[in-house]
Amino acid sequence: MCKTQVRVWHKRFLRGEENIHDAPRSGHPRCSRTPDNIELIQRIIQEDGHLSLTDMCDCTGLSRFTVMTILKKDLKMKKTAKFIPHLLTQAQKDIWKRVCQENINRLCQSTNLEEWIHSVITGDETWLSTCEPDLKRNNCVWTKQGEGQPKTPRPSRFGHKTMLTLFCDAKGPILIEFMEPGTTIDTPAYIKTLQNLKECVRRKWPELWAGRKFVLHHDNASPHTAADTITALTKWNIQTLSHLPYSPDCTPCDFSFFPKLKEKLRGHRFQNIKQLQKEAQKILLSMDKSVFLDSMHDLVLRWQKCMKVNGDYFEGDNVQIDPLFEMVSGEDSDSDTDSEEED
Repeated sequence: MCKTQVRVWHKRFLRGEENIHDAPRSGHPRCSRTPDNIELIQRIIQEDGHLSLTDMCDCTGLSRFTVMTILKKDLKMKKTAKFIPHLLTQAQKDIWKRVCQENINRLCQSTNLEEWIHSVITGDETWLSTCEPDLKRNNCVWTKQGEGQPKTPRPSRFGHKTMLTLFCDAKGPILIEFMEPGTTIDTPAYIKTLQNLKECVRRKWPELWAGRKFVLHHDNASPHTAADTITALTKWNIQTLSHLPYSPDCTPCDFSFFPKLKEKLRGHRFQNIKQLQKEAQKILLSMDKSVFLDSMHDLVLRWQKCMKVNGDYFEGDNVQIDPLFEMVSGEDSDSDTDSEEED
């Protein structure tokens, strides 16, 4: 503090002033963030929510800083977007809500909720590529000012592919299969996969197979809902859970297992299909057991969320519900896993 300020404060203390803080001042009056301008911005957004900041500035004559301040601080808004697999009709939303209610009622009829969760076997298919493109942000590096940007070649998205079929329960993977190169899943191939799954359950869990105490959960793909598939499941007395159409939100493989698998494969280049299959199988078998248990619990929570939003998509939305039971993480459980890989 300079001598001048010391003299000023000395005189103030002599006058009996003890407050060292600045006195409140009116400041410059608001001329931009007025109630009228806030109402104008809100009305413009209600008419067209796709407008950019530049468009809003042109419509109102306000600066970009003022418009951004009104949006964030006064209206508490931000610009977001979410892509969904399918634009649902009201009839489809009603079906979603009804199916979720049926599954929850089926769960609540069980005397032991945890036992029922462990009896559900879920499965799905996905394509894996020998060259899974990496995210751009994963290749970013810190550079000094004036240095050139490091150049990373863009990986090809057209590498060789293989189709993975995964069946698992709350303990971990049960069946891991890969389709022959050049083939895809169809009704006969899926029935053969179900036969392999049936043998795995019969061999590893004879008590479940004897009493048919497990429930199969798969999506509504054509091979899964074909007449021959339904006939085979009926012949084997295998019960199935109803599934929602166009709903990756409610498929554990889609919202948990496959994204975690592909995240591990991202950025790696495999010389052939065999290496890719071996690495994918290794990743699935090394996943923490709590991932599978929490995903099966999350499936029930997602049924509740779907009902809460009246059968619409909810991924990324803040939907508050009362869970039927608490999520269990880190529970020790042994997993019996079988993988069949064709040469």
